[in-house]
Formats: sequence, structure tokens, C-alpha cells
Amino acid sequence: MNKLFQAAMTGAVLSFPSHAQELTDLVTEKVVVTATRFEQTSAEVPIGVTIISRQQIEESGADTVVEALSRVAGIGFRDNTGSPDWQVDFRGFGVTGDQNTLVLVDGLRINDNEVSSVRWSSIPLASVQRIEILRGGGAVLYGSGATGGVINIITRKPMAEQHTAMVETGGGSYRTASAGGSGFVAGEQVGVRANAQYLTSDNYRDNNALRQRIAEFGAFTLQPGVQLGLSVGAEAQDLGLPGARTRQQLETDRRGATNPDDFSDRDSAFVRGHARAEVGGAELAVDVAERRKEVTALLDGGFTALDTRADVRTFAPRTRLAYPALGSYHSLVAGFDWEQWDYTSARTGGANVAADQQIRAVYAQHSSDLPTATRLTIGARRQRVYYEAGDTSSAAAYASGSQDLDVAAYEFAVRQTLAAGWAVHGRFGRSFRIATVDEIYSQFGGPVFDPEVAFLEPQTSHDSEVGIEWLAPSARLRAAFFHLNLENEIQFNPVTFENVNLDPTRRYGTELDLVWKPSALFQLGLSYVYTVAQFEEGSQGAISLEGKTVPLVPRHRAVAWIGRNWSQVTRVTGEVRYVGEQFFDNDQTNSFVEKMPAYTVIDLRMSHRIGRLRLSGSIENVANVKYYTYGIRSLNPLTPANFNAYPAPERSFFVTAEYRFGD
Repeated sequence: MNKLFQAAMTGAVLSFPSHAQELTDLVTEKVVVTATRFEQTSAEVPIGVTIISRQQIEESGADTVVEALSRVAGIGFRDNTGSPDWQVDFRGFGVTGDQNTLVLVDGLRINDNEVSSVRWSSIPLASVQRIEILRGGGAVLYGSGATGGVINIITRKPMAEQHTAMVETGGGSYRTASAGGSGFVAGEQVGVRANAQYLTSDNYRDNNALRQRIAEFGAFTLQPGVQLGLSVGAEAQDLGLPGARTRQQLETDRRGATNPDDFSDRDSAFVRGHARAEVGGAELAVDVAERRKEVTALLDGGFTALDTRADVRTFAPRTRLAYPALGSYHSLVAGFDWEQWDYTSARTGGANVAADQQIRAVYAQHSSDLPTATRLTIGARRQRVYYEAGDTSSAAAYASGSQDLDVAAYEFAVRQTLAAGWAVHGRFGRSFRIATVDEIYSQFGGPVFDPEVAFLEPQTSHDSEVGIEWLAPSARLRAAFFHLNLENEIQFNPVTFENVNLDPTRRYGTELDLVWKPSALFQLGLSYVYTVAQFEEGSQGAISLEGKTVPLVPRHRAVAWIGRNWSQVTRVTGEVRYVGEQFFDNDQTNSFVEKMPAYTVIDLRMSHRIGRLRLSGSIENVANVKYYTYGIRSLNPLTPANFNAYPAPERSFFVTAEYRFGD
């Protein structure tokens, strides 16, 4: 794992259980917000939901959200920009993984309506209470972009009478240094939290220096009844963008910068509020939020300069009604989502892009707990999307336009609890994705290489999954088979240099997660996923794509890890990650001379506590493997064997010291 990316959230230097801790359930926190947008126990969730609890985060030795997620079967990450915000890929979507994986913080989406990665580096792991992973079934409750799955990051809230604080500092390879702190102060009725982080690093590559600042504050009511919360935060990131390296440069100068002047400076801020109450036996909730992102960047070797701003406003009221009927227990969740997205971008050559998108949606999900230990869930969503986009620098009719869409999602799921901790589940449904602004606008896509707006049809997918789970005080097992049939998948055509709706495609595969804790001192785990992503029809140029593999989707991905408490105050964790070979980006025809090679990476972490002081150290890429997670083939007929790639860091070290105050 990129050490810079690891360091970007070093506030996550966490305490760990003592040697004398009793053996406890591996799923210690049984609250899942993702599944219904209301709190419920994990046993009530109808499909296979993975919960990474606070205890599991602490025991894992993970330093970032990405590291905590990388152990979950079906989730992959890659670096295709040189940024610390890596691209996520859930269930094999390749280069469009970010657009098919919905990421939430406290139930509110943080994905941007652009072809850009999630801002993982803006989420300190120290601020995370748990992470909930919902595979493939989030479209009814959350809308566009949830075909691969939903990742909901739940932040920590103060508890009554809590008075705690933490400060930390760290440093390591590539002149990396960080400092930060967090605190919780609460009385009986009101509590506040605060987080601050600072990071600077030269990073592994030339012209990849990073400086990042994060600050966040929240206030919450703590008593039963009406619950209120307000959070505000800001982040600033200054980052050099070194660009990709050629095949030869990977051998002779893998750390060099192809684009020594490229950079991206990002400033973002948010305000989020929520209210919860019970009225007449019904639970009522509403979330409101506004966030802004401003980016100034120089890209493509200095060829493209841009100044972009995006504003998003959200209003999401909903209700949950629980009631008994016909000898069973039922619950109905219904709500309304409104979102307004406004975007402007000034670019080299006088281009001025302006776009806005308004979303209005209604949804309902009904669940029934039958006397046979069966839970049935059925849900539907109807969403209206109004989309306007254009380039104000062009008077051409094809440089602007609007689109009015009416899209729908549905799901049906069943979970059957069996004896001795076993359960089986199955689901099928329909999900969708709306094209981003970067996928409908092209500055040089017009008939005379001028601006063009070309709207695309919504991508839809018919999803199905069957699985089995086993939970015990010392072990957790999950195995599942999934199948996705997609129509109008949105993807870039490297021959025509435009984004298009593809002919039918599909994904299918198996996932396995196993965690075993044979004693309070020892824990091990294994996750494995086998994924097939294929074009069902269509062609590229004169070459048929039928049966060809979608680029950047490895068939095999596995993670094995082991954690050992050597004493009451010392813990060692080791992790081995394997990613199989995959086709290069742009190789839809599977005709390139080679594939991206498979790689295996080993990481080690150790922590030691002295009273309230905790010392932690890690070695990333212990075997000093030279690998890359993203590569793109050349389509130039004069250089048919060339490719470019973003080299991953070699062996690196990092140490941190954390001190805790208060209760």
C-alpha cells in the first residue's frame, strides 16, 4: 500500500485490546445503517452485509480506510493518477469502478458527479466508528452508482460524560511527516467532537509531493427523544501529479516524473445536519447537507489547465414504521431524496463548462420477519433526473443540451436463519447509473474539434446473488455467488475517443470471507474473490468483443492476514495481498502483446503501549516488489507494444507516536 496514502490519515493510530481481554464476538457492533437508512441489528439485515467494527479496525492494524477495506472480498483499489485517493473497484468494473461504487459518510454520498476518485484521504480512520459494506443492493435506497455496492462510513459520536482526547505525530520514508489530534467532550445532554490532521510528504515519485490539511467539528444531542446533530469540516490538498511511466522508464527511472509541472490543488468544505425522532410509533429522520469542492489543476503535461467548482445540496427526509400483523413483525421504510448539483469549469482554450443536475426520488422498502426465522424484503425506487450541460464559449447547438430521465430500481431479498449460527440469503434486483459530466462533455468532440455535449442513456443492471453465512463467537464465514447483467454500460471507447453506451455486458463470480479467532491472543483471516467481467456483444473497429474480458479486472484477488498479541501491550500484524494478472486499460479487444502482471505484496505492522502512550511502526512492501496497479496500452500503430503505468512504491517505513488523555 502506498505509504503516502497510509500516512494521509495517521490519526488512526489506535489502541488495541489487552492480552487479558475475553474472547468476544467478531461482530461486536450489530448496528447497520446502510441497509435501511435506520439503525437495526445485523441479524435483521436480509442480505449479506459485511460490518467492519471499531474493534476489528483496531485489531487489524490498518492505518487508512482503504487498508481496512482491502481485506473485504470483492473490493479492489488501484492508482491511476499518482494521487493518494486511489480508485475503488467493487465487483469488477475496471476503470469505471468509482462510478459504480457508492461511498457514503453517515449515510450521505461523497461521490462526485465527475470521473474522479473518492476523497479517501479526507477521512481519518481515527474518526471512524465502523464501516458497512452492502454488496449490490443499494440502488433502491440510495439511487445511482450503487451497482457494485455501497460503502457506508459511520463516524464516531461522543458519549454522555465523555472527556477524551488524542494527539499523534509520525514520520517515515519519502520525507513524510504528520501530526493530528481528536477529542470528545460531552455532558449528559450535549456532546462535541473535533478532528484535525496535517500531512506533508515528497511521496515515492518525483513531482508527487503532497500537503494536506483536514479539520472537522461536530455537535450532537445525546438524550433519547429528538436527536440532533451538526457537523462542519474543511479540507485542503496540494498535490503534484507525476504522470505515468513508459515500459522503458519503469526499468530505468520508475520514480521519475513524466509531467514535472502538473499539479492539482483542491479545497473542499461541508456542512451536514440530521434530526431523529419518534412520533406516534413511527421513526422520523431527515438529513440535510451542502458540500463544495474547488480544484485548480495543470494536467496532461501542462497542456490542460482547469479551474473547477462543484456545489451539492441534499435534503433527505424519511420514516420507518414497525408493526405486528398476522403473527409476524413488519417494518416499512419510505422516503424522499432531493439533490441539486451545480458545476462550472474553465479550461485551457477558452472552454467554460456549466452543468447542473437535479434529482428527485421516492422509495419504499418493506421487510417482514416470519415465524419460520425467514426475513423477506421488497423495495422499489422511482427517480427523476433533470440534467443540463453546455459550453458557454460555443454557440453551436451540439455544445449544449438537456436531458430529462425517469429511472427505476427494485429489489427482492430473502434471508433464512438456520441452526448453529448459519444463515442463507438470496436477492435479485435492478440498479442504474447516470453518466457523469466528464462522460457527456468533450472539449474537442465536435465536428470541427470543438466542444460537444452528448448525453448517454442510463446504465442499468439486473443483479442477483445467493450466499451463505456463519457467525460464531470465534469465527465468521461468508461465501456468495453474484451475477450482474448490464445494458447500456457507460464506458470510454479508445478508438473513437468518446464515452458510449455499450452493448450488453456481464459480471459474475464468487466471494469468500473468513475470519477465525482461536484465542484472545491470535486472529487470522482470508478473503478471496473470483471475478469474470465480459462483453456479451458489440465490436471495436472491425474486432468483435463477444466473450472478451473487460480490462483492469483480475480474475483472482486474495488477502491473507494474521494478528498476534505477544503480550498485554504488544501486537504484531502481517498481511499478504495477491492480485492476479489483468488486461491493460484500452485493451477491450484483448489483443495486446501481454497482460498486466500479477503481484504479491507483504506488509508488517507492530504496536506497543506504554501507559497512555502508544508507539506504532510499519513496513510496507517488505519484499520490495516492483509492481503497478494501473496500466494502459498504446493504440498507436507505430508503437503497438508500448504501455504506460503508474509504479507503486517500493519498500517503505513509517512510525507514529500517540498519546491519549482523559477517561
